Amino acid sequence: MLPTNRCLSVQDLLNETFRQYEYLRRIKYYPLLCRQYSQLMCFYEENYTCICDTDRFSNCFEFNRTIRYDCSGKNLCYNDGRCFLNNKTCPSTFTCVCNDCYYGTQCQFSTKSFIFSLDPILGYHIKPSISFHQQPFIVKLSITITTIMLISQLIMGSLSIATFQLKKIREVGCGYYLLASSISSMCMIIVLTIKFWLLILSQMSFITNRSILFVNCVSIEIILKSCLASSEWLNACVAIERMFSVIKGMTFDKNKSKTIAKRMIFVVIIFTILTHIHDPLNRQLIDDLDGDQKRIWCFAKYSSEVTQYNTTITLFHFLVPFSTNFISALVLIIVTSYSRFKAESKQSLKQHLRIKLKQHKHIIIAPCICYY
Repeated sequence: MLPTNRCLSVQDLLNETFRQYEYLRRIKYYPLLCRQYSQLMCFYEENYTCICDTDRFSNCFEFNRTIRYDCSGKNLCYNDGRCFLNNKTCPSTFTCVCNDCYYGTQCQFSTKSFIFSLDPILGYHIKPSISFHQQPFIVKLSITITTIMLISQLIMGSLSIATFQLKKIREVGCGYYLLASSISSMCMIIVLTIKFWLLILSQMSFITNRSILFVNCVSIEIILKSCLASSEWLNACVAIERMFSVIKGMTFDKNKSKTIAKRMIFVVIIFTILTHIHDPLNRQLIDDLDGDQKRIWCFAKYSSEVTQYNTTITLFHFLVPFSTNFISALVLIIVTSYSRFKAESKQSLKQHLRIKLKQHKHIIIAPCICYY
């Protein structure tokens, strides 16, 4: 807000003499303030707010600062939004004024989180009750991109699964981790496509069954989050196993590696699901009257404690696997460089490090690109 548009307190505008007057005598001088301060837009005191018009006259009205804007105790706005009725006696509609970082007709969406959902990004662009070819360009473009992503990921995922199912690839635990990661990635793109089309069809009013929408609301998001986190943790497990195989060298036990991998895959899946179990428990469907259009949204209503937990666990599932990948790659390069230095002392350890860094730079660059 510009300083010139800010309403000032009467106490800041009146001099000491006027401030000492009793209330009824002091209020008589309010009309002079607009003329005295040519840039003043408005001012206020404990009972009244006054607006300066173009002729520099003050229009004052009673303003109760303690009133709660909650639509007579039935606040229909989320995230502490202020609710206004069009008629106090016989209301027919309401309006929400959202706090910073919240938006939507009922303040149901937020820009505070660093992970944005598909619903608020695309939802309002979808026009209800009209055919696909009449939808806005952004919706058609999204359909095209989603279809291309699905086809390409299905092809690459199928090839990856076929590759990692080979017995030779699964002689060590890495093969099992990569197979599970490929399956998780394929599941994620399939579920994302299902979520996308359910959003399209529900916002176009083709799907209005609340049971179907509720099942979609409470299940899709946790599956997506769990698949994404599982893939990252499984890739981190690959990095850890590679590091230990280099450190142990000939003493590395392949059979033990496979046994650990099978158990770790189960642990990772259960762990990621349990850490995201708060999400479906705090989701609900809400009806949104957007003008003459009725929309149904899937809304996650978190308390401040759950919001903090959600942010923490999201960062945890992002930073810990990334750090594990990065540190494991550095350890692998350092250990192989030192082993090479002991075998060939003609070159310094620093030179061996440079050579190995060039040879294995992909295992450092790849995680950075993927996480970016």
